Amino acid sequence: MQTEILQLGEKYDLLNPLFFANPDPILDQMRIEDPIYWHSQLESWIVTRYVDVYNIIRDPQFSVDRGGKIAKSKSLSVQNQLDFCNQYFTQWMVFSDPPRHTRLRNLVGKAFTSQLIRSLHPLIQNFADELIDGIKSAGKMELIQDFATPLPALVTAKFLGIPVEDIPLLKCWSRDMFMLFGAGWASEKVVNTTYHSLVESIQYFDDLIAHYRRFPGDNLITQLIAAEDCDSVLSNEEMTAICITLMAGAYETTTYLISNGLLALLQHPQQLQMLQENPQLIDSTVEEILRYCGPAFSVVRRAIAPVEIDGKLIDEGQKIYCVLHAANHDPDKFPLPNKFDITRLENRHLGLGQGIHVCLGAALTRLETKIAISTILQCCQNIHLEQQQLTWIPNLAMRGLQTLPILFSKV
Repeated sequence: MQTEILQLGEKYDLLNPLFFANPDPILDQMRIEDPIYWHSQLESWIVTRYVDVYNIIRDPQFSVDRGGKIAKSKSLSVQNQLDFCNQYFTQWMVFSDPPRHTRLRNLVGKAFTSQLIRSLHPLIQNFADELIDGIKSAGKMELIQDFATPLPALVTAKFLGIPVEDIPLLKCWSRDMFMLFGAGWASEKVVNTTYHSLVESIQYFDDLIAHYRRFPGDNLITQLIAAEDCDSVLSNEEMTAICITLMAGAYETTTYLISNGLLALLQHPQQLQMLQENPQLIDSTVEEILRYCGPAFSVVRRAIAPVEIDGKLIDEGQKIYCVLHAANHDPDKFPLPNKFDITRLENRHLGLGQGIHVCLGAALTRLETKIAISTILQCCQNIHLEQQQLTWIPNLAMRGLQTLPILFSKV
């Protein structure tokens, strides 16, 4: 992401790498002093209180459709590429309002069933076991590269019907798209990279969908082709957009939920020991990870009419960053919010959103993370960080580490 000089008079530097390394002090200050804050540099409102974030992401007065301005750049030389990306992203279900969102979600929901998720449990466990077996004799691993990225990649490839050899390509494409989503103002390099990745991924899934129309298989794409709701079916363009959405969401969200979660456990040895001694706490552990350090850092809404919140007038068309991370650390909602507590009982976090736009793959993401963390802790004894200095990705949409090197006892 392009880092720029803080505009004169801007109180909070939300594009500084130092902010992403430790966002809580600034977000805590904003929640107390400026809970509804106009950020000139981002040309957006920043909302940090739980009650405001919760209400906005559920309120139909606030749209996920950003009017074709999902990403921005100050460079005119990449405007055509940026326009193409923005136009394509507007087709995504996550950037659509009802009734289009309702129609797409109903159709995808007919294929993306709870039965499908449950059926993937042994497959996910097998993939996790294979990955650990290939690592545990070394006594060390770079968690993101060696485990947290390949696990959801293998699972997503299997249920979408993607050949395993194509996984590295798809991972690069999804990473590039999230760099553009969370860039604030995107650099020429980010726009160009995302444009080429998007063009390649569209062609890839167009071809894959055409293949499964001729030769149906036991996968989600085949089920999407067959899905029908009230005489409505998905067009080729809609199916391609849904496949790209599922690919990007599954890879990035699950990868960083696993790695952020393991980091939190390693930084809180008493909680780690408690989980190791009580494996049945894995469900509440994953919920606390989603609250404390979930991968979805913020989501964006656009006001479709003027609205006043806490004395601040949000004009029609203005963009709002709903900072999920800040809401999940609000002391008015969570006692001792900055304490990582895997036994937390009242935990109505916003880690995967709320309302009609709650993450479609939430159940799968939770399942993969439970299996991943349980498998790592069972197979890797005396696990600890290799280094304390870690680098966070500078991204307002997604919170995750660039690398997470860990050590453990050799088997």
